Amino acid sequence: MDPSGPAAPPSPTRRRRRVWTITLVGIALIAVSGCMERLFYHPEAGPTPPPAQGIELVSFASADGTALVGWFIPARSAPQPAPTILHVHGNAGNITSHDWFSAYLPPAGFNVFIFDYRGYGQSAGRATRRRDLIADADAALDVLLARPDVNPGTIGVYGQSLGGGIALNLAAARPEIRSVVTESAFASWRLVAATALGGDPPGFLARVVAWVFIRDHDRPDDAIARIDRPVLVLHGGDDEIVPPSHGRRLGAAGGPGTRFVELPGGRHNSLRESHPQIEGMIIDFFRATLIDAPGPAGHDAIRTDDDDPDG
Repeated sequence: MDPSGPAAPPSPTRRRRRVWTITLVGIALIAVSGCMERLFYHPEAGPTPPPAQGIELVSFASADGTALVGWFIPARSAPQPAPTILHVHGNAGNITSHDWFSAYLPPAGFNVFIFDYRGYGQSAGRATRRRDLIADADAALDVLLARPDVNPGTIGVYGQSLGGGIALNLAAARPEIRSVVTESAFASWRLVAATALGGDPPGFLARVVAWVFIRDHDRPDDAIARIDRPVLVLHGGDDEIVPPSHGRRLGAAGGPGTRFVELPGGRHNSLRESHPQIEGMIIDFFRATLIDAPGPAGHDAIRTDDDDPDG
């Protein structure tokens, strides 16, 4: 037995201080977590007038009333209504710096609707939470479904980098999207943060920091597992921002309609320059899944083998 006797219970004042300390630490962690999430977004605000005649500036609102802006770019020389691609762009700049990622689609016979999330371009608000960005993409899809010049049965989505994760979450929730293409997307918010801190694969400390400060709901690899329609996952083998291991994770997590293609030597923002064949791959994929597919989800029209990307 301890000769000093049992320790005296903490005084009410000490208990209150302990409770307040724990509460303040919790609030600080939540606040830092929110700040860390904002590091995913690098918006550029400012006017985004249409770059050419025939491109429509579209104003619409997200579910919470935030005013958003996008461009509707009609297909060229194609029967109307042409199939439509919702372009969900990456994390930096605005639509003026991302439209070139899908500029080859209208000449190939596809309408394109590219929009800015809140805080980007002319869109109001601030990009602070991924669920707000997913809601913005959801509102953009509703815009397309309401247009008389859009066939609601032939809508696909293309997402690059950050937009790939948003696009996968959107498609998982909205069966109106018949097929998905992602380019240079990450598999997990927490894992990509750990990778940025500690390389690929990230070390223990980087994983711990990411686990503490980054919430990992709305994971793209969870979303792709819920999609029962065709998905094409493209990733550069030398991606310096989102390592190709993320693309491999997405490909492995997807269902039988998912196809993963790794482009040797490809980097994050220059994949189309180093591997111009991916434009043809994406065009063929969307034609097969939106135009030629016999079933409602197009499962019979997409091949799931890892074809040579040059073939």
